[in-house]
Amino acid sequence: MTGSILAFNIGSSSVKFAAFSCGSGAPGLLLRGGLDDSTDEGVVLQDGQGADLPPLDLPQGPNRRDLVLALARRLKAELPGPLTVGHRVVHGGGRFAAPVMLNAETEGELRGFTPFAPLHQGANLDAAGWLRRAHPDLVQIAVFDDAFHAAMPEVARRLPLPGDIAHGLRRHGFHGLSYASVARQMAGLSEARRVIAAHLAGGASLCALLDGRSVDTTMGLTPLDGMIMGTRSGALDPGALLYLMKRDGLGAEEMEELLYRRSGLKGVSGISADLRDLFASKDRAAARAIDLYCHLLTRHVGAMAASLGGFDALVFTGGAGQGQPEIRARVCERLGWLGLVLDGAANARSATLISAPDSRIEVRVLPAEEEAEIARAVEDCLKGNER
Repeated sequence: MTGSILAFNIGSSSVKFAAFSCGSGAPGLLLRGGLDDSTDEGVVLQDGQGADLPPLDLPQGPNRRDLVLALARRLKAELPGPLTVGHRVVHGGGRFAAPVMLNAETEGELRGFTPFAPLHQGANLDAAGWLRRAHPDLVQIAVFDDAFHAAMPEVARRLPLPGDIAHGLRRHGFHGLSYASVARQMAGLSEARRVIAAHLAGGASLCALLDGRSVDTTMGLTPLDGMIMGTRSGALDPGALLYLMKRDGLGAEEMEELLYRRSGLKGVSGISADLRDLFASKDRAAARAIDLYCHLLTRHVGAMAASLGGFDALVFTGGAGQGQPEIRARVCERLGWLGLVLDGAANARSATLISAPDSRIEVRVLPAEEEAEIARAVEDCLKGNER
């Protein structure tokens, strides 16, 4: 099989994409880029070596639809062989795990899982609809972010609800493409068997990996559970939610708005959902939000360690995991009682290995190569259909 793959990794606040050649072993990176809704930087477009490419033909102030369609037009014309498009889709709803061809029918079924991921599911699928209408010849494939956790032990997937209520509901876990990338990279870097990976970005979660497989994770049925995030609350006492519903008369839509869009770092600080802004601020509320973030991150490391029976390596990934040395330093300092020793200079420059030689626990900073994982899954799916 030869040709090219365009991988879309669309989140609640950004569009990331990369194009790869296929048919010669591991996918070869041809170009990558993105659009961050929270900045004024515009569309970034670079080749596989990081050099800027000629800009896309876009209107002033492009939106996501403009970007998706312009990119497809250009790549269909310029890249070798037939172009296949892969989309990260956050929630498979327990119905889908393996990659699936996207058409009007499967897209409609996947949109039915939007209540489980309201910030992501529609955003993931919109691009597929735009492309299907503009380029009906394109083959499009959904790759699922919860699939990596599908083989978690049954006890880690169960919800503590009555059986008749919990029927069809379970813990899924997310950021699976990121954790698959961590597992793949660690296999070539380290002999550590018990690994805790922390994906820290606008969304945040942790995963307990044993021999490269997920055995537990902090997110649950939805990407709202677990670690505090940019605008999402993470885990909360259900009693607090019941109290707010009764006290303030909040309905389902108002609770969704509160927990998904008004909480987390943005809600605690009252300033920003972005750790970069909080570190730059002299406001005490910003410092309190950062303190809470580090406290909860350390607590979740402890929970994942318990599921693994100890851990040999801690990996930071995602935009904030790679870009915030101070967060890494604070968390590792609090884990010092385990014999974890950080190399301050290596951490400051975000080296791949940031633990000191005498550390009992290996600490690494790795990129979240989610687009490459999408491309691998798409290529496997295409090869399977050829057989």
